[in-house]
Amino acid sequence: MKNKIFKYIHFLGIEKCGVTHFNGKCAIVCLFPYFSGYREGNLSLYARSYDYHKVIKEKLSPVCDFIRTLVPDTRCEVFADIGPEIDRHLAYNAGLGFYGKNGMLINDDFGSWFFIGYILCDLEMEADKPLDKTCIACNKCIESCPGRALGEKFCIDKCASHISQKKGNLTEDEVSILEKSGLIFGCDACQKVCPHNNITPRPMKEFTEDIIDSLCYADIENLSNKEFLAKYKNRAFSWRGKNVLLRNIDILKG
Repeated sequence: MKNKIFKYIHFLGIEKCGVTHFNGKCAIVCLFPYFSGYREGNLSLYARSYDYHKVIKEKLSPVCDFIRTLVPDTRCEVFADIGPEIDRHLAYNAGLGFYGKNGMLINDDFGSWFFIGYILCDLEMEADKPLDKTCIACNKCIESCPGRALGEKFCIDKCASHISQKKGNLTEDEVSILEKSGLIFGCDACQKVCPHNNITPRPMKEFTEDIIDSLCYADIENLSNKEFLAKYKNRAFSWRGKNVLLRNIDILKG
């Protein structure tokens, strides 16, 4: 059963998958690499292509259909980005990576440049084992963090990615952190310096098409909220609306 499902997952172009158990259910966890190289821009690399939530659901929904051909009436549900702690924990337990000091999960082939999606189902399958491995603990991620959010404990209020997605006015400290990051949405600082990310890019095709590296004021200023969502609905950066992006563009313009 497990081999048949994995073979079908690989047929769909998903290289890395594993199994663990979660809340009494079987979790089939998959990695979706997106890194295609470094380019100048003011959006985090993960937000420059097609919305990963949609890609994951489009990729994993057929797997659910396939499972039901093997075991009719099996209950399956696809999940994408429920929360980094849950997603990474499941991928770790499924043997798909090890933790870096920045809290990111690292895969030997993909570095930390991947999204995580999984299927919860009521099948009985043997779980894979976590890797007995750690990062090299060079501390470069901690030293490069614009807000010094990393260390013994992660301080989300100092995280540039989190700050870039907050609504409303930002404090002086938050503005300073955003300026240091140089991005209007997300942050790549800790991943760019990670030695484990010195990899040959192996992105999924969906994350190499229709790339938007940057947004400027003119791109979105005159769009109504409805027009903005219609134009960018398939982008991960659109979920907070255009006003957050305009505010961040203003901040980086000085």
